[in-house]
Amino acid sequence: MTRGNGMARRAAAPLCTIALLALAVVTGVAAAAAKPADETTVAVIGAGAKGQALGDLWAAAGYHVIFAAPHSDRGAAAAAQAGHDARSAPIARAVARADIAVLAVPYGTEPAIARAHGGAMKGKILVDTDKAVESRDGDVAAQAELVGQAVYSARLFKGTRFVRAFNLKEADAFPKPDAVATAGFRVPWTTNDPSVRPAAEALIRATGGTPAYEGGLENAREY
Repeated sequence: MTRGNGMARRAAAPLCTIALLALAVVTGVAAAAAKPADETTVAVIGAGAKGQALGDLWAAAGYHVIFAAPHSDRGAAAAAQAGHDARSAPIARAVARADIAVLAVPYGTEPAIARAHGGAMKGKILVDTDKAVESRDGDVAAQAELVGQAVYSARLFKGTRFVRAFNLKEADAFPKPDAVATAGFRVPWTTNDPSVRPAAEALIRATGGTPAYEGGLENAREY
């Protein structure tokens, strides 16, 4: 083998590696897009008004929904209202079973949830629907405003495939499951992990919303 041929092969090796990595990314995105709702388990952490509204819609759309609340009776009541085989479970068990976890809790409780369950959420898609209110969430809200709520929350839940969405919409503004087809509202959302886009946008469409992808989490300063 000539010296020129050896150099050419060595130069080609990094290009092959780059091509394989690109193929892996594309394959991963395709796999996420291909997974249907009835094969996806969503753990809704919080059984308040927003958690209930979203859980109702996802259950009706065919997702396997698990309501997880600090008080088991609230989770059980939320599951019963949602129907469509929705279940309830303690947060730890719900997160362990979930493909996607959703935060629908007062923003000020996020640090405690991260300490208790953040490790188990690593590698999973985590959708944060919470919005900081300083009068309610105090110092946590003040800290979040310094860097942006999306960035602050993502730092709490390191290692998750973090998505921020549904933060601008109040619980009573979501449609009922039988009105999804005519709902027609816009849902701005952000992430630093583009591979979650198919799964995140499927969740949004299942609520009757139109996804409005706004790029990285730093772009969500207003929500």
